[in-house]
Amino acid sequence: MNQVAGKLWQIFQQYSLKQKMVISTVLLSFISALIVLILWANRTEYDLLFANLSSEAASSIVSDLRESQIPYRIEDGGKSIYVPKESVAELRLKYAQAGYLKDSITGYELFENNKMGMTTFMQRLNMKRALEGELMRTINQFDEVQSSRVHLVIPEDRLFEENKKGSASVVLNLKPGASLNNMQLRGIASLVANSVEGIEPENVVVMDSRGDVLLEGKKEDNLLTNVSGQYQMQQALEKALQEKVKSIVAGVVGPENAVVKVTAELDFDQIERTREEYDPESKVLLSQEEYIESSNDQVDSLNNYTVRKVTSNYELSKTIERYVSNSGNIKRLAVAVLVNGKYEKQTDENGNVQMVYQPRSEEELNQIAALVKSAVGFNEDRGDVVEVQNMQLVNHQPEVEEPKLIDQIGFDFWQQLITYALIALGLLLAFVLLRNLLKTSINNLIIPGPEGTPALTNGQDDEKQQLSAPENAQQEAPALTGNVAGEELLALPEDMFMKKLSPEARAKLMANDKMTSEVYKFVSEKPEDAAKLVRTWLLEENKR
Repeated sequence: MNQVAGKLWQIFQQYSLKQKMVISTVLLSFISALIVLILWANRTEYDLLFANLSSEAASSIVSDLRESQIPYRIEDGGKSIYVPKESVAELRLKYAQAGYLKDSITGYELFENNKMGMTTFMQRLNMKRALEGELMRTINQFDEVQSSRVHLVIPEDRLFEENKKGSASVVLNLKPGASLNNMQLRGIASLVANSVEGIEPENVVVMDSRGDVLLEGKKEDNLLTNVSGQYQMQQALEKALQEKVKSIVAGVVGPENAVVKVTAELDFDQIERTREEYDPESKVLLSQEEYIESSNDQVDSLNNYTVRKVTSNYELSKTIERYVSNSGNIKRLAVAVLVNGKYEKQTDENGNVQMVYQPRSEEELNQIAALVKSAVGFNEDRGDVVEVQNMQLVNHQPEVEEPKLIDQIGFDFWQQLITYALIALGLLLAFVLLRNLLKTSINNLIIPGPEGTPALTNGQDDEKQQLSAPENAQQEAPALTGNVAGEELLALPEDMFMKKLSPEARAKLMANDKMTSEVYKFVSEKPEDAAKLVRTWLLEENKR
């Protein structure tokens, strides 16, 4: 490993300063990108643990997370806490059991730890606090209400004081984009009034957190109240009929392919009629008065008499009928239904698949109209109107469906696959970059010959070997190649090799090449003389 590092350092030293700066910048950039990619792939995914927490609950949870050495993240001004995704379910159960999410609103549980010796004033104050807390809990159950505050003014029982009335104020903190209608506001006022003794609905004021009064604490004008109630009744009826018709039509033409509008005219007139009918054929005895007068004279019996008078009062038979009609009856209905056509797949000349619009037939429209009439209770005598039209709806053209593998496998799988692919690509680019760098550096390096062979740039020590017999010529050939740490011999380009030599070395090398070529020419032209010369050298060597 040290030998490889030394060779790499030797290669790096051969470059110029600019080349060293470029190579260092590229390597540092690649290493930084690789580190960032690995950190991104192994990052912790956070998920919401709790939202809209009170300051006390958030502080307790954060302290426990810090002691447990669980990473967390705080957002939304300290109201929301995020923890690692794999720990969300376990931590929610843990903190719910530990009571960290206990309701900060105090209700009737205020009397659970009642202290002995409390004054009457403290008892009344605790009762007021308990009533306010219970009312806040109830009002917070509304879907539109995020939190609320209730303030009660409860009248005290005093001697010689009658008809003392209390009052109440309700402050609502609504959720973003939410609102309450008049019926809901009156319901809140009625809830408060019927929960506290001595408070009437007209003495309850409801306002929002911005200071806008939503319901004043006085009796509303009867005319405005009646008009508002009638309008809400009409809207509720139209919405119910519209949903009923849309569900039926959507089952035929498909969802998002129908537009339904219903207009209802209601009769809010109230008729009160009283009718009396008499039957002359029948009579009824109402009263009868009988008068009897008599005289009893014992002296003269002729003066004795008896008078009887009967007075009868009769009344004819009478029928009284009182009729009051209901308000809110349907006077007339108008239903408008707009349905989209059909889209069929067609292939053009180029083989592209397109969705072509096809209008619906008259028979289909009549069938839809019949279904709509049955749904709304169509009455022709009443003047009801049902119109079903077919038109192409804008931005409702379906796209050509293509199978999406990402929907079948899942987003998490593709996210992991892309992450691993990027890591593999980064490693591959690093390998290619280092390989090309090493290859270029080795080609530019003057590699020394094998052990025992003098280098080509040793100076004056090479003169004897360059002027020696063909053995030196054969030894110079390996000098043109070399090995690094036992690797295969790498050939160097001739031009690059010559540029690395000094002028004296280049002259000696050219002379050596000329001598070598002459030796090769002598051997090829006169092989017998060359053989004799070699045998002579061998004999002289043996004699030594």
